[in-house]
Amino acid sequence: MNRDCQQNSQQKIRGRLEKIELHSTVFGFIRKLYLYLPPSYKNNSQQRYPVLYMHYGQHLFEPKKPDSESWRVHETIEQLLDANLIDEIIVVGIGAAPATVASDYWHYAALYQEQPLTGHLYERFIVQEVKPFIDENFRTLSDRSDTAMIGACASATVSYNIAERHPHIFGKVGMLSPAVRSFDTNTWLYSWPMHKPQFQLWIDVGDAEGISTHPVREWVDTVIEQGCVPNTDLFYYLEPDAAHNETYWGKRLKNPLLLFFGNKGQPISVKLQGEDILGVGSKPLIVNPIVEYDTGFQCTDFTGNYQIEQPQMIAVEPGNRLIGLSPGVTKVSFSDQGLETSRRYKVVSSLPDQVQVRLRAHVLGSTPEVEQIYFGRLSLQRVSATIYEGKYTLPRDFTLADVFSCGMGNFERQKDGSPMPLRLLQPREDTELEYKIERWSKF
Repeated sequence: MNRDCQQNSQQKIRGRLEKIELHSTVFGFIRKLYLYLPPSYKNNSQQRYPVLYMHYGQHLFEPKKPDSESWRVHETIEQLLDANLIDEIIVVGIGAAPATVASDYWHYAALYQEQPLTGHLYERFIVQEVKPFIDENFRTLSDRSDTAMIGACASATVSYNIAERHPHIFGKVGMLSPAVRSFDTNTWLYSWPMHKPQFQLWIDVGDAEGISTHPVREWVDTVIEQGCVPNTDLFYYLEPDAAHNETYWGKRLKNPLLLFFGNKGQPISVKLQGEDILGVGSKPLIVNPIVEYDTGFQCTDFTGNYQIEQPQMIAVEPGNRLIGLSPGVTKVSFSDQGLETSRRYKVVSSLPDQVQVRLRAHVLGSTPEVEQIYFGRLSLQRVSATIYEGKYTLPRDFTLADVFSCGMGNFERQKDGSPMPLRLLQPREDTELEYKIERWSKF
């Protein structure tokens, strides 16, 4: 075991960052651990600390390269500590290994059929090697009530699956933008039939994550059907205008940190977010009532009451669903936890559930002759040396904030080489759009 101490080069922190090389007998090679130790750890030799286990450790504290994404976990923690909102904690970031990163996070099915399923092996590594090592070598509170696991995307999936199989070890799980269904087969990525999780659960997703947003809400509904009580066993947050990347995950991390290791505070405001138009006979409009607390904690409320000014126009169903009954405009009021808000909604005689979208991207002549490029998960096929096109049938409320990519880790850049701002695709009717890609990050 090799142990390395690091100081944050970007911003002075009071805690300490360490990197450990741990030889794994489960995998047969060295796996890296990235640790954050709280400010009092060095001088208070009697104190023990709760532990948060996370994944993709190399992305948690410092960017691997100057323009790489980082969660900046240590900065978020110390901001909350400075405000006296959470207890001091130890963070253990388990580094992704190039040899197994495509398979570590899948137990029962993977995003793509060709990906191997070695989640059980990664689970053994964490349960049999990482946690015992941390508990033996650091002053931890090792009970399940003081042990949490948080991940994003694929690592959110594996966090849930590991905790479900070991609820006596992990009492709290945070899932940020989790992968929930296979892209190839639409299969759930979790054990089935599903049972009520025996741990506290945080789930969030951005409403600009394209095809990833709706499956997460579908999975939340399924968990609630199994007996999870919203705002008690389960907390969910749909973040407006948020994309699928580390920048947004790092900003949202404060929510599960407050929930698991502190005090989420008192609710101070509520606002109805999302679309404000629905059609007669169309699929339900899911409203997003966001409650904000005095600590900055935010979540989507499932337990409030609705009042419709003109009930002949809109009916309310469980899960914040509005049903269009007759055309017109009416006020919808929402109340919960002593808070109230309202918004006007328009009902039209008809509204398509889907839209037809055509994208055309003009690329550089130096772009390799690959058969397809991607905008988020939307693939565009090569139709000429410098043009790629894609045609899609998408939900009418589809929203995607992303950039184009050409191969693994090769993203579009601005002409001067700087990172490209996220492009927003938000079709509400049949649409044709053209884009010009001026530079790639790798060529």
